[in-house]
Formats: sequence, C-alpha cells, structure tokens
Amino acid sequence: MRTPADTWGLADPEQQRKTRQDAIDDGDLIEITRMGRDIGIIFPLAVSARAAESMVPFPNIPQETVTENLWDTLHAFRDKACTTNEDVFEFQVSLYQNGLVPTLTFKAAVSPGDDGEPVITIMLPDEHWETIGCGQHNAGDRMLTVDDVAATLNFTPGRIREFIRDERIPAVKCGGSWRIKRSVLERIMNEGF
Repeated sequence: MRTPADTWGLADPEQQRKTRQDAIDDGDLIEITRMGRDIGIIFPLAVSARAAESMVPFPNIPQETVTENLWDTLHAFRDKACTTNEDVFEFQVSLYQNGLVPTLTFKAAVSPGDDGEPVITIMLPDEHWETIGCGQHNAGDRMLTVDDVAATLNFTPGRIREFIRDERIPAVKCGGSWRIKRSVLERIMNEGF
C-alpha cells in the first residue's frame, strides 16, 4: 500500500542528504577537477568554500596570487597523497597573503561521489565531506557564483562578468569560474557599485 509520501514524492528535508552536485551548485564546494588533472589527479576534485576563503582572505589579492595559492595547495596535497594510503589526511601549505606567508592546514578526503565514484574534497580540518553545505557550520562570507549574483542583482551573467572585468565587482577565479564573496554582494546591494 502506498503512503501519501510515496504518491506525492514527499520527504523530510532534514532527513535528506545534500548531494555533492548540490553543494557545488550552491557554492559550498568549488569544482577544481581540471586543475587537478593538470598535475595528475584523476578523480573529480573540489575545495570547500571555507577552505577557498582561507586561501584568499583579502578582497584585493591579485588573480595571479589566487591561482598560485591554489596551485601550491594542490601540489602540497599531491605530495602528501603520494605518501599515504589513508582516505582522510591533513596537510600543510604556506600561502602568500598580502605580504605574509602563513602556514595553513587543510584536510583532504577521498569518498564516494553522488554515483559511488571516488571523489576528492579539500577542506578545513573542522569540516567533514558529508556535511559541507548542510548547515553544520556557519557559511560566513561564502563564495557565490556569477549566476547567483546575477539573479540577486537582476542582471544577466554576462553583465556581471563585464562588471568583474571592469573591476566594479571584486572576484576571484577558482577552477575556471568566477566567485564573488557574499559580503561583496551585500555591499553592492546596500551601497551600489
């Protein structure tokens, strides 16, 4: 006998697990598979928005530095991965941040993706791959996609990209796509361009 939940496709939202693709679409994970493949990582690869924010904590870091920080992080990950069979490990990397070079600790996990395939997530040590984007942590100043910003400001994504090129909207490129901090969007909504 079918229940109303079966008939109407009802589910308790609190009980549903967010998929990895949902986390990528929502900006909680940033897909960097292409960069990973360039250094010999064959599994799909993503970095959590919180980890990306710790790599780029200042709004006006030049794009070259953002890219270098991401490459340095991927190289440090690969160096550590070459020495362990563990499916979760921490690694450290020194990253340039506005004249300082702090050593940051990240965690990497290889886990089943949405279809059971192996995927890699680079995150902060207090994050867990299963709960990224599920409200377990305060998202804080999370990174938004061009589409998110376009929808909120009622512009086309192409127009938002023009604003980025014209440096009217500060943004960083991660894994081939532009990301904008939520605080930047809120500032624009409150103060204009």
